[in-house]
Amino acid sequence: MVKKMKNNGFHELEGFKKHLREKIKSLMTVEEAEKASRDPHSKRPPRPCGLTVHTGIGCPFKCAYCYIYDMGFKAEITEYPLTGIQLVYALSLNKYFIPGPNGTFIALGSVTEPFHPITKEKTIEYIEAINKHLGNPVQFSTKMFLTDRDVERLKTIDPYLSPLISVSTMTRDRLLEPGAPPVDKRFETIEILRNHGFKPFLFLRPIIPGITEREYKNMIDAAVQHGAVGVVAGTLRITRRILEKLEECGVDTTVLLKRAGRSPREFENNVQYDVRTGDIKIEIAKYALRKGLLFLPYACMANIFSHGYKCWRMKAMGIEPPAEEPPEIIGVEECVSGEEVKVKYLGFENGFIKAKVVKGDKKIVEELLKYRFKSCVRLY
Repeated sequence: MVKKMKNNGFHELEGFKKHLREKIKSLMTVEEAEKASRDPHSKRPPRPCGLTVHTGIGCPFKCAYCYIYDMGFKAEITEYPLTGIQLVYALSLNKYFIPGPNGTFIALGSVTEPFHPITKEKTIEYIEAINKHLGNPVQFSTKMFLTDRDVERLKTIDPYLSPLISVSTMTRDRLLEPGAPPVDKRFETIEILRNHGFKPFLFLRPIIPGITEREYKNMIDAAVQHGAVGVVAGTLRITRRILEKLEECGVDTTVLLKRAGRSPREFENNVQYDVRTGDIKIEIAKYALRKGLLFLPYACMANIFSHGYKCWRMKAMGIEPPAEEPPEIIGVEECVSGEEVKVKYLGFENGFIKAKVVKGDKKIVEELLKYRFKSCVRLY
């Protein structure tokens, strides 16, 4: 595994990444390196949950609520064209990416099913390459059934992987998720993962108003029965096409439109709109906690928890034992000072570092401060 970077600042990071790139590049041909350098993984900014890594393109499950089809992805799956070593080289070229165990979180499963038979070996190859050459915390979300052998392989490669097992309904899964494995097999996957020492979370996503309120208790009860350690709940995003698909499945979309604050004529083609579900999340959280599970509002927190790391935002929200006093944040301005970037530190509040970006790319500054100080960041 890659050695830990001291992570004292922007210049150290650049030198560390340069050395890492050269080392990884030496393991490839010129043609392989050039192909990796042109890949979107070398340029894509991280999402709040981390940098999304694709082990495939497209998904055949045809879930009615899935937005990837509005993004141009097909209802079929193809293996991603990079090898594991090419993937980690592409990541090392990404200006937003911070390598190492204390670096950028990696999330698998955003535009494909990572453990579909077509993508499973590629997913395992990528996890192994990331662990060996980078060491970054990895999380995956899946609807597939993972066998004992699958989980044993994952345990050998990375025993701290963060598994999210996706379930959005227990009564309408055949309608809403026609190509996905049965829900009972997903709960069985949770049990197998827990038996092998992982910390699996029920990924109750998306929350579908009108359905979730009637089903979340049964989903959480099943998660408890099969050994989940917690619940992560996620919001539904809708497009015109998704509304039509949900209507075909008998979902009352008037509720969704009201919570989205829009009428159908206000929808732009392929644009995704959030459906407000904060009140439902609160009820899910209360019930999960009553049943002895963790409730985490963000997927990245499950990754933090699985890897045994600390996060000041989790302390501020009471998820971890709260600190008696705010942490002493020292060296924020020095951390990002240089010809390319400069910030003015504005203080620390409720788990957030607040800073004004005087010069440089805000996303680079955010990522550097986030992982250097184990805190969420608000930039002005």
